[in-house]
Amino acid sequence: MFETDRLILRPLDKNDVDAIYRMRSDADVMRFIREPQNRRESTDWVKLVSSRWAIERIGFCAMLEKLSGVFVGWCGIWRLKETGELEIGYAVAKEFWGRGLASEAAHAFLNYAFDELNQEKIVAVARPENAASRRVMEKLGMSLMGTGTFYEQILVQYAITKEEYARNRKTSRA
Repeated sequence: MFETDRLILRPLDKNDVDAIYRMRSDADVMRFIREPQNRRESTDWVKLVSSRWAIERIGFCAMLEKLSGVFVGWCGIWRLKETGELEIGYAVAKEFWGRGLASEAAHAFLNYAFDELNQEKIVAVARPENAASRRVMEKLGMSLMGTGTFYEQILVQYAITKEEYARNRKTSRA
């Protein structure tokens, strides 16, 4: 579906359940997302986040390392239940932390959201103490909008408009 310098991003499918289960059952990976999940919950999650591609052209993708084909995480766009806005989300397997892969994948999805889906704004949410996720949002050019209740948790919300993103892209190319 997408390709970046280091990643191939393709919609999640049933063949990814084992890799998703490994990540979603890892307490360190899930520390800021939710409680670790069992295999059935991971299978159901893959079905859910894959179900919207045909209808809304949104969902989550497997992040595969381009050179090795190894599964390194997931990234994508989903509809924020509380507001209906499109949000960008990502998670990276622990052994791949600190390499900038979440930012790289998220940039591809921002391009997709603004260029292909013609969205005017994209949001992201995270627990306030999740410094790594907040750093990704800031690298994407997103601005802190405030704190609110999302996914039954108190989370910070960041956002970026199509215009802001285009301006950032233009500046980074100069």
